Amino acid sequence: MRVALACDWFLPRQGGIELHLRDLALALRRRGVDARVVTTTRGPDVVDDIPVHRVRAPLAPGAGFAFTPGGIARLRDVIRAERFDVVHGHASVVSPVAYAGALAGAREGAASLITFHSMLHRSSFILGASEALFGWSRGRILLSAVSSVVAAQAARWIPGAGVCVLPNGIDVPWWRAAVRGASHEEILFVSAMRLSRKKRPARLVRAFASAVRFTAGTPAMRLVIAGDGPERDALRRLADSLDLGAMLELPGHLEREQLRSLYGRADAFVLPSERESFGIAALEARAAGLPVIAMLAGGARDFIDRGVDGLLVRDEPELARAISRLAIEAPFRAYLTAHNRAVPPDFDWPDVAALHLRYYGEAAALRDRVPRASQP
Repeated sequence: MRVALACDWFLPRQGGIELHLRDLALALRRRGVDARVVTTTRGPDVVDDIPVHRVRAPLAPGAGFAFTPGGIARLRDVIRAERFDVVHGHASVVSPVAYAGALAGAREGAASLITFHSMLHRSSFILGASEALFGWSRGRILLSAVSSVVAAQAARWIPGAGVCVLPNGIDVPWWRAAVRGASHEEILFVSAMRLSRKKRPARLVRAFASAVRFTAGTPAMRLVIAGDGPERDALRRLADSLDLGAMLELPGHLEREQLRSLYGRADAFVLPSERESFGIAALEARAAGLPVIAMLAGGARDFIDRGVDGLLVRDEPELARAISRLAIEAPFRAYLTAHNRAVPPDFDWPDVAALHLRYYGEAAALRDRVPRASQP
């Protein structure tokens, strides 16, 4: 089976969707699938033994996506020439390659899918307009999303469409191998994110400061936020204004091995962003055995059962109370930790790859059911 993973962004550009595509391609290739990436991102033709078809196209300044008819035409030429059995488009907020790739695949007789990787609040009008133009729900392109939250958003904006869930995956055994550190007097909260306003790191710092004031320093607490981005200096200034001092650490970007080591020393993980379509960092921390605090509005609710795996909160005051609770209530924190260490989460890559293959079969069946005249 030849599968094209079509996306506007891929390595060497760094980000969640880029790493997901690499890991998905590797998981599919381990199952004997000839999975390849088709993208307009510039870079080498092979990444980690994954063949990459780099479509030469002008890219929008500052945004990095293809925006000219000629570039999209060259993408269609690649899809046509490679004769893929499946074309799987991976869409973020603005994703001409993902949409055009899926449409080109459908026109060439391939099983065709789109997976939405981002929250769709601001881009929902694009879905409505594209439905009017291309008729996703009436054609033979299978629609999916990385979480139930995003699937519900897509279904609201594409009338009559069914949207299945195709989640992200992680190497669960690798994260579960985190070596537990020695016991310590302080309670260590950790997070991992890009330090941008969208991820709400300032919300986490304010909530942590509120929890520190509430607990009056007993027990001692510390917060480590791994990651880098434009808000790093502002976070340091905010922490200083809140008298956090050395209680907040900003170590910058950490590789996966370094994150796993950090999780081995930590007591809980906190994800403060509401516009989190899945929450891969929270899932990795959950697999490493940490209780997770996350926002109810985000995709983490697909794998965090409140009071079992961690806590789900609605706003900043609830976030502060949840941090305080895990700091103060040692028996509750110990219960969550024991559960998460004993019970692995779902979404291990072999299972996620198998689910993708199942839906590739569904897309092929949809292609065969739809009359040719009504196909995109």
